[in-house]
Amino acid sequence: MTKNISFLLLFLLIAHYSFAQDDLSEIYDENTEITISGEIKEIFIPKRGPLLLKIKPNKMVYLVVTAPPWFLKQQDVVFDKGNFIEVKGSKFFSREGNIYIIGKELKFYPPGKSIILRDPYSRPLWRGQGMHRR
Repeated sequence: MTKNISFLLLFLLIAHYSFAQDDLSEIYDENTEITISGEIKEIFIPKRGPLLLKIKPNKMVYLVVTAPPWFLKQQDVVFDKGNFIEVKGSKFFSREGNIYIIGKELKFYPPGKSIILRDPYSRPLWRGQGMHRR
């Protein structure tokens, strides 16, 4: 019996970890909304889940959770290291102490193009569209 419970707990921990990256886009909290702007230092394209940007507007480093790569491609969005971007989104701290911003709106400089990632209720715009387009 104890072995079965241990196995179940281990399975749940592994399952939770494997879906953690997708969960990042689901924990948007309007109470923690901030706007930052800065240079894109790094771009992380995951095998699944949202594309991440490393932004350093000053001494702080933020990891910006954007959207799945297939959705960004649909919207004709391309990120380049060194470009400047303004991000409006929900800020939170990971267990490791990293500062994340879950993006709601991104503005690019130049030429001032912007993209909305969430609807007025802060739900991801790609939700319900994606599995067959990946």
